[in-house]
Amino acid sequence: MKILSATALAALAAALLSGCLVTTRGEGKALRRDVTALDQRVAAKEDDITSKVEELQRVLEEATKVLKRNSADLGADVEALRDDIRVSTGLVSASKNMIDELRTELERFKASNEERLASLELRVQTLETRGTGAAVPAAGNPDELWTQATTAFGAKRWADAREAFKKLTLGFPTHGRADDAQYFRGETHFQEQAWDAAIGEYQKVWEKFADSDLADDALFRAAEAAEKLKNCTEARAYLAALKQKYPRSVLIKKADTMTKALQAAAKNKAKCSS
Repeated sequence: MKILSATALAALAAALLSGCLVTTRGEGKALRRDVTALDQRVAAKEDDITSKVEELQRVLEEATKVLKRNSADLGADVEALRDDIRVSTGLVSASKNMIDELRTELERFKASNEERLASLELRVQTLETRGTGAAVPAAGNPDELWTQATTAFGAKRWADAREAFKKLTLGFPTHGRADDAQYFRGETHFQEQAWDAAIGEYQKVWEKFADSDLADDALFRAAEAAEKLKNCTEARAYLAALKQKYPRSVLIKKADTMTKALQAAAKNKAKCSS
């Protein structure tokens, strides 16, 4: 290998530093060809990339249109479903109200017939007794009926107590014990866990004896019976009526506590079916 002299090295360094490194004509042509080919390749790549970007943009635009269209259709379907649910809910509510009204009318009809029959029985019994000259039995004496009823109630003979209370309320509706007897008619059913029947009898207390000391108790007991039936809405209605009709009742605090408990359990199907 030939070693350059110091003078030659100095000249080469000067040429490099000055940027005046000399190339041959052939090398320059080759270099230009390479640069031209490289430019062509870069341009081709740019065209390819531009084409792909444009294609991607078209795909994105189509996807956006489809998504918007599907979203609109889905929104319409959801709104239609909501309308159907609202209509169905309204029909269910209307049906329930109709059933409740029919049940109330039926209970009133039954109660009315029951009272008429009991009253007729008492009249017939009184007339028959007078015709024979015999002493009037306990059914014709309200005080004795009260004693008979409370004695049976204390002995938990609910049917006997209920019958005696009924004779007192129907035979002597203006007697001082008539409202008490009506309330305890409900109590006999309550003790037997006949919740519907109990509510029917309690209702007669505040309807017939609104000024009775037991009218507020009857409303509270009706709420308790409705709660047993899981009719929480009905129970809350009785409690609301209690607070409205008898704002000075000693049961107001208990009614408030029970109302809060019913509200908290409203969505618990194990406790509230309505």
